[in-house]
Amino acid sequence: MDKTSGSSEKAMADKYNVETAEILANEAQHLLIAENLPIAEATPIYEQLLLLFPTAAKFWKQYVEAHMAVNNDDATKQIFSRCLLNCLQIPLWRCYIRFIRKVNDNKGIEGQEETRKAFDFMLNYVGADIASGPVWMEYISFLKSLPAANAQEQSHRMTAVRKVYQKAIITPTHHIEQLWKEYENFENSVSRQLAKGLISEYQPKYNSARAVYRERKKYVDEIDWNMLAVPPTGSYKANFRYFANFSYK
Repeated sequence: MDKTSGSSEKAMADKYNVETAEILANEAQHLLIAENLPIAEATPIYEQLLLLFPTAAKFWKQYVEAHMAVNNDDATKQIFSRCLLNCLQIPLWRCYIRFIRKVNDNKGIEGQEETRKAFDFMLNYVGADIASGPVWMEYISFLKSLPAANAQEQSHRMTAVRKVYQKAIITPTHHIEQLWKEYENFENSVSRQLAKGLISEYQPKYNSARAVYRERKKYVDEIDWNMLAVPPTGSYKANFRYFANFSYK
């Protein structure tokens, strides 16, 4: 390796130093929390970090939560539009749905529909994630909470809840067994006669999904989701770090 090449690699390594990045992120949080300074004081730090680490979901989450804390909705929307589709990690997406629920909380039927669409949007992207169980459960809880003024609306609500349950119980997640128990209770609360047939139909599908989950968990448990992706420099360790965010879908 010539001197120029070596110097370039060292410069890149310094630029993408993960320890320095963590220090900067902590500094930004300190400015906002301990010193209670405006978000504008920490913005340059977050923008610098995210320019270097655009797939760092934890940094995006810290950044957007700082804006959410001061009800800066426009900036919050802009940040989510920049990061969500590049960072398919559950904590960031749950932050997104928390924001959507907040801004639509007092908008009646229109707000409920916007929230429902946001849940569908989220599950379309991260619903198959092994850690998505709480997202499915939150969506089901949201649907159950919707008002129903008459028998027809109650029937529509029940059907919507059933559809989500039936998707959740065939998805290999950490919460699949809990979701299955909740689904059984749900169907039995609606109609024991109907429940018998539906549970019998979905039991094999659930069993298959649970088997997939147990196999997948062996590999997923080894992944450090907070590892920062950096450009490879030739070493095995550096290459592994670069592909860390893409090793599991």
